Amino acid sequence: MPTEAELADPFRENERLKRALEECSAAQQAAQAEAERAVKELQDFVYAASHDLQEPLRAVSAYAQLLQRKHAEDAETNEFIGFVIRGAQQATSLLQALLAYSRSGSSPHRRMANLGAIAQSALFKLNARVRESEARISFGELPDAPVDQTQIAQVFEQLVTNAIAYRSEEAPVIEISAQEGADAFVVSVSDNGKGIEARFHEQVFLPFKRLHGKEVAGTGLGLAVCRKIIAAHGGRIWVESDGEHGSTFKFTLPY
Repeated sequence: MPTEAELADPFRENERLKRALEECSAAQQAAQAEAERAVKELQDFVYAASHDLQEPLRAVSAYAQLLQRKHAEDAETNEFIGFVIRGAQQATSLLQALLAYSRSGSSPHRRMANLGAIAQSALFKLNARVRESEARISFGELPDAPVDQTQIAQVFEQLVTNAIAYRSEEAPVIEISAQEGADAFVVSVSDNGKGIEARFHEQVFLPFKRLHGKEVAGTGLGLAVCRKIIAAHGGRIWVESDGEHGSTFKFTLPY
């Protein structure tokens, strides 16, 4: 028969393990709270910096345009002032993109919504660009899903914008569809554009990673924003392409 001391030892060991687990849990919660605080602090800093820097850039652009009108007959002066105006506009666009990136994906307010209606709202904002490019956009049957409508509209808008921007010589043909997976909807945005080589499939989602030079306008943050938004919804986003015959961007939205 085990003695009373021997019977007590397992009890004391269980209590010790319980206290250790509680301490680990408390430490994990404290670390998570500190990480969230640091992220919030960084977001606030980026927001403040972006807001404060945009005002002097607007002033630079406005006064440069005044100078351009005043010296309208001086071709060389106009050319130099044009560089100043375009530089100010590019810097403003980059600051706005940084602000969007810092805020993207944070605390999505989800409710059941039809993905087709969300995609249509995104296309409405791109109406002029779609008409100018003569893009043909078709929809499959898109389901209802628990999403933040504003954030998912950003994803559709960015993917369609990219499909138009990185078009081939033919007019863009874009198809938006969805399939029901085991535990999530898989949404696809396919195009007939230039395609993306396999070695760049991961890089395109990194901030400031651009596969083309300045011949295609952009900040290099669009797909990075998409990744943050989809990750905040508990899903993932990726691209499928052979680098020659268009691309298909896919993302999952858990039920």
